[in-house]
Amino acid sequence: MSAPLLEGTPFPGFEVVPDAARAALIVVHGIAEHGERYRHVMQALAAKGIACFVYDQQGHGRTSGIRTHVENFTEFAQDLKSVAAVIGMRHPGLPRFIWGHSMGSVIVTLAALDSKDLARGFVTSGSALDALPVLKGPMGAGLNVANRWLPKLRIPLKVDARVLTQVEELQREHMQDPLVPRSASLRLLHGFAVACARCKENLNSIVAPWLAIHGAADTVCPVSGSRRLIEGIASSDKELIVYPGLLHEPHNENEAARSRMFDAMARFILKRAEPSRPAGEEARLSNEAM
Repeated sequence: MSAPLLEGTPFPGFEVVPDAARAALIVVHGIAEHGERYRHVMQALAAKGIACFVYDQQGHGRTSGIRTHVENFTEFAQDLKSVAAVIGMRHPGLPRFIWGHSMGSVIVTLAALDSKDLARGFVTSGSALDALPVLKGPMGAGLNVANRWLPKLRIPLKVDARVLTQVEELQREHMQDPLVPRSASLRLLHGFAVACARCKENLNSIVAPWLAIHGAADTVCPVSGSRRLIEGIASSDKELIVYPGLLHEPHNENEAARSRMFDAMARFILKRAEPSRPAGEEARLSNEAM
């Protein structure tokens, strides 16, 4: 039996839409994971008035095809744009926001480079901008050749769930999850590195509101990636939150830690989802209330 699709798209996924939603949030997961790992986040944000939508990306989760492989990394960004268009048509009255985690953060950044109206604002967590090697010098030349001739070569990811979260139950769930591959294709990883470089070179073309979140103890993706992102984008509305002691998945840490993150995301989204008032309107309303 085929997996349920996110309505209007070719991708397996699901949504959590509360009554009287005030904003829409598209969730873009990371490498070697899937949308179901974000159900608890979506439920928490929906309780705050944010409709949430997630889909399994190419080569991930219940999407068909070779596991953790894509012919061209930019296809991930194109898929995000198509999903965003569908959500926009289905919910035209909801301001649209996008959250990307880890590799998803790079996909979101890549999509934002040349799509000025993609979303009202963006959230990233565990930005992977500094997580991949720079494809320069002899090593870069060798990887470029290998990518051309051995694109489907499997590369072990060597991810230990203990570096993702400190919650032991979630560590066990991750290591036993049949939808979490333990390797990725050389083509995907090479494209990932190329995308990181492209994003870093063009960050100043982004002017949208942006919230970056990172665990200070993240050893998977250095916190420098989020710092570089926030320093590089040209937006005047940007913020970096670094949580001391948290690992790569702040949204999967203990209840108190994840609640702080969800509260920060909801504040960012709902504040920017409010209709903008003409200059002087707030002062007029304030005077009328006196």
